[in-house]
Amino acid sequence: MTVEHAGVPADEAGARRVGPAACRVAPSGAPGLLAEFAQITLAGAGRGLNEDAIGAWARDGGFLLAVADGLGGYEGGEVASRLALDTLAETIGTAPAAWPAARRLRRAFELANLAVHERGRMRTTLTASLLENGILTTGHVGDCRMLVFRGGVLRQRTADHNVAGKLAELRLVSVRGMRRHPGRRVLTRCLGNDAFVRVEVSSTEVRPGDIYVQCSDGIAWLSGPDIIEVIVQHDPETASRMLARRVVDAGGDDDVSIQVLSVLSCHQAPPRRSWLGNWLNRLSVR
Repeated sequence: MTVEHAGVPADEAGARRVGPAACRVAPSGAPGLLAEFAQITLAGAGRGLNEDAIGAWARDGGFLLAVADGLGGYEGGEVASRLALDTLAETIGTAPAAWPAARRLRRAFELANLAVHERGRMRTTLTASLLENGILTTGHVGDCRMLVFRGGVLRQRTADHNVAGKLAELRLVSVRGMRRHPGRRVLTRCLGNDAFVRVEVSSTEVRPGDIYVQCSDGIAWLSGPDIIEVIVQHDPETASRMLARRVVDAGGDDDVSIQVLSVLSCHQAPPRRSWLGNWLNRLSVR
């Protein structure tokens, strides 16, 4: 694949970042697909240590991006997040190419969980996406997020594995209320807690104009309109930096990590007919 690196300086916490701060992505496995990517991570307001870790890697015709948020209430959150990223990248790179992306991601998460679990009192969340053949497959454990802006609407593609997220799912608290709910800091799922972990996996076909934002839970300090305003008016490099800075300026005391992937062009597969559409079509030609 082709990855053109932009000539940009490392972010303030470059040691917590793997891969380029910004680049142009043209996967060889998806001719015609061209995207721009950028990432940044910053320590939260008043924090001296950033326990987040972010990374991006070119992988045999695809592109892998990941965000991990180490838990501050446990020992070595910054170690756990980086260990999860390193294990993820190594597993994706060595897994059989014949395996579907979802299977490779799930396996990588399971091994990352074991690696963190074996270290003892360490915990981290992890969200990672693999772009291959025009499909973006996302694996998710914890409260980092994958957002997609498409057709003028910003949607969250991952569930928040915390108490506030569960209450919102049950409609006991509003999405707006989640931002300040104390349950936002109580995770229901993470890496390292047990030897086994349930991994949420989903896939979507990328489309021209799509903007994907993969981020740590610090983004919760911003509203949907705030995020949309930034990502539609700026390139990924500028947008990622603006979003991170806005979170800190808003008083966000969580570490904040932002990855922005903007799809400039791609070939779209023809829409698939449903079984009902195929049946009606056969009737019409009789």
